[in-house]
Amino acid sequence: MVMGEEELIGQLKMMGIRLTPQRQEIIMLLLKRAEAGGPPLSADEIMQHVRMRYPSISLDTVYRSLATFTREGLVRELQFRDHSRRFELVHEDDHHHHFVCIGCGYIMRIPYCPVDCLKRAKECYPEYEIEDHSFTVYGYCPECKDD
Repeated sequence: MVMGEEELIGQLKMMGIRLTPQRQEIIMLLLKRAEAGGPPLSADEIMQHVRMRYPSISLDTVYRSLATFTREGLVRELQFRDHSRRFELVHEDDHHHHFVCIGCGYIMRIPYCPVDCLKRAKECYPEYEIEDHSFTVYGYCPECKDD
């Protein structure tokens, strides 16, 4: 379940994160995207959205804000095969992975998790402390498959 706006703002304040209007706009955009079940966003997409309200925001400011949110565990940074970096809000009870279309770049959430693979990795490397994992499926969406 996605946390609400007030809960998220409260969490940011409790963490001592300075909440500028631009940062608030960024985190609210990610919250709305999570609520809608939409794909993760690139920093450029985030900047374009925030610029509608705050025209002077720079890409550097967006990246610094995303780095702060990521460091605090509120945002997850994803890197795909094409080296694109995308960001999504982290929220409880929504562990998921992604399908990426090789043709058009469409990204879709996959609720399946290959837990058995993670279990085997922990068994094979007991001396390592595994904290996280990612799983991305690459293929063609129905539109690109038919081309």
